[in-house]
Amino acid sequence: MTKPWEQTPAWRCRWVTCPEAGQSPFVTMYRCTFRLSEAIRVRIQVSGDERYELYLDGRRIGRGSERGDRSNWFYETYEVEIPAGEHQWIARCWALGPYKPWAQTSVQPGFLLRPEEEALEPLMGTGMARWETKLMPGYRFIPTPSGIGTGAKLDIDGLAFDWDAMTGGGGGWMPAQPGEDVALRASNYHLSSVQRLMRPAVLPAMQEARFYPKTVRYIAEAGVLDAGRQPIDTGRDLSEEHAHWSGLLTGNPVEVPAHTRRRILLDLGDYYCLYPELVVSGGKSAVIRLHWAEALYDGETSERKTKRDELAGKWFRGIGDTFRPDGGALRKFDTLWWHAGRYAELIIETGSDPLCLQELRLLETRYPLVMEGSVHSSDERLNRAMAVSFRTLQMCSHETYMDCPYWEQLMYVGDTRIQSLVTYVSTQDDRLPRKALEMFNASRNNHLGLVNCAYPDQTGKHISTFSFWWVAMVYDYALWRGDREWVRHLMISVRDELERLLSHRALNGLVKLPVAWNFLDWQTSDNEAWSHGEPPAGPDRVNAAYNLLIVHVLELTAKLEAYLGEEELASRTRRKAQELGSLVQTIFWDEQRELFADDTAHRHYSEHAQVLAILCEATDPARSHRLIPAMLQGDDVMRTSIYFDHYTLEAFAASGYGHTIMDRLHPWLHMEEEGLRTTPEIFLAETRSDCHAWGAHPIYHFYTNMLGIRPASMGFASVEIRPQPGPLTCLRGKMAHLKGFIEVKVEREGENWMVDIQLPQGLPGTLVWNGKEYVLAEGRNGFQFGIR
Repeated sequence: MTKPWEQTPAWRCRWVTCPEAGQSPFVTMYRCTFRLSEAIRVRIQVSGDERYELYLDGRRIGRGSERGDRSNWFYETYEVEIPAGEHQWIARCWALGPYKPWAQTSVQPGFLLRPEEEALEPLMGTGMARWETKLMPGYRFIPTPSGIGTGAKLDIDGLAFDWDAMTGGGGGWMPAQPGEDVALRASNYHLSSVQRLMRPAVLPAMQEARFYPKTVRYIAEAGVLDAGRQPIDTGRDLSEEHAHWSGLLTGNPVEVPAHTRRRILLDLGDYYCLYPELVVSGGKSAVIRLHWAEALYDGETSERKTKRDELAGKWFRGIGDTFRPDGGALRKFDTLWWHAGRYAELIIETGSDPLCLQELRLLETRYPLVMEGSVHSSDERLNRAMAVSFRTLQMCSHETYMDCPYWEQLMYVGDTRIQSLVTYVSTQDDRLPRKALEMFNASRNNHLGLVNCAYPDQTGKHISTFSFWWVAMVYDYALWRGDREWVRHLMISVRDELERLLSHRALNGLVKLPVAWNFLDWQTSDNEAWSHGEPPAGPDRVNAAYNLLIVHVLELTAKLEAYLGEEELASRTRRKAQELGSLVQTIFWDEQRELFADDTAHRHYSEHAQVLAILCEATDPARSHRLIPAMLQGDDVMRTSIYFDHYTLEAFAASGYGHTIMDRLHPWLHMEEEGLRTTPEIFLAETRSDCHAWGAHPIYHFYTNMLGIRPASMGFASVEIRPQPGPLTCLRGKMAHLKGFIEVKVEREGENWMVDIQLPQGLPGTLVWNGKEYVLAEGRNGFQFGIR
């Protein structure tokens, strides 16, 4: 009997599961042995829930599935050449269930492999070919401490571990159980998201490149139990063993005698996201613990971190895995998910059997993001800050953007908007920003009908301000990349998002803070009016910065509507922005202080309100011009932090205060003194995260505000270059553009500024210098201006 059309599966291959797996967490193996009479090139689609690794004849083909949600369940496509003869697919799959990362979605554990060629489906397709499975013993899952959302870590018992299963051998294999049919997202618009709606992966494979730790920093006689109870005592350092243990850093074996306890601290030399692989022989009943940390702490329970290069008296409080060898030869211990940080702590306790550490392999993993252009200035501190900022962006770019790789690994809207802007100026590759926009749009399928503040995320949190920053992200994409029809699709959600949030009106017509976490920025000083990053508001729940953010985003939305040819909607949106902007100026403006107050009672003031007022076209230009000096002089004005400094720098440049940009970049210029290899969550000693890519924005400002390279029209169809070198005597930059590269050099020579600009073919442009415009031609343009 033919199935009804809505029940017809998209593929003949089906998901398969392990019938003995039970409740997660667990690791399962799948295998399929097949024979070919002749060599073939095969394209296969592969997916796993929650995750998989796929091997062909012992060679890893790939990892997945690319992180998404139920309505965007991704599958990877691999093209593999297979010679004639007998072969074997092996898949290691795992589901951590309640211990999975915060950003990981799951429907039902299982595995899927489908060859594109229909004739090969009975030979190797899941649900059709002979696939076998078994539950992998030896894994114990250790929950991470509160506040760390990266998923459970491992304690692997080599005595219980099925070493043969990793190569498709051993006993206990049973037929895999056919499971769910495949529903493709593109052809199942009518289905709900309670099942997987599958689609092709949109990103390239994550980078995996081997690297070696920089140095052994500390060795002590200590075991697992006592290592965490004592700070680093450099007086106990076994310096005579450094050379011996350093062999492990270069791929050489290290022998560990019986009845030995060692604690070794490794400095990777930079911040890394990595998959570790430890190959050992012997050492039955030994315990090996490998933990990772971004930095060491100043106290046993203190959150204070200073001078990251220093170890003496500091505490290592990392997270990681434990490996327990069974005494066999060349046993490879590895992890299911990657780790992050700068420091590694290796603790070894041997029993009566000596242990040989054959090799410690470290594979850096991240999105394959590269800086396609270049930046350079006359200030070497700024050049180093550019390199550190881009390294931070790389470490926070994976299958999604991430706020931080060590802690939450969540893609937050506020962070992602900045990360996307840095990506636009650094590379032509916009696949990550595009996926971010799609996933945030998908997150609106919740009870609020609003963008989740982070997504994918199991908790479904909402931050009201991030809804508006998501709208700004749509504008950014249209401005920097174009794609009018795709933006038109997103505008359906943009309009709905704004209408829902604009409905929360106070009696005076201003928009109230909703009942939510109204995060705006982390506070930079003790101020009871600010709590958990929320700006002050009185009983009326009205705040100036929140309303100014809405005005700013409405203005951007009006430009989007005009870009799409929706002039009536553009006019309506501009009117709303002007009406709300007028209310803000009437109610919050303090003429005596020449500032906008935060609250209607005029008790609190912040840079945030002034910055957003400057970015609003609706703000009276006469008032806007007075804001920068007034806010910089106010002792009681709440300063913006590393995150919101992005908008402060935008305001400086928009107001003609480009010379103050370097002053605000002071913390970035002095990161090296603190030993920071990446930008932190906040420039305070109590910062939680040492790697937060919302602080990578100086790269964006170098290009757009110091060199002054910006799109002059949607889709970056034309360019305006408005340099503001400030105290710098030389600035050079090469920005990737879809038509080629934009190259700008601004250099002071004696009493003149020399400006050299190279534009790609087909890109019209304008130079603005001291308020005067100069038309730029394709190719090279040279100018000389006197210094005023």
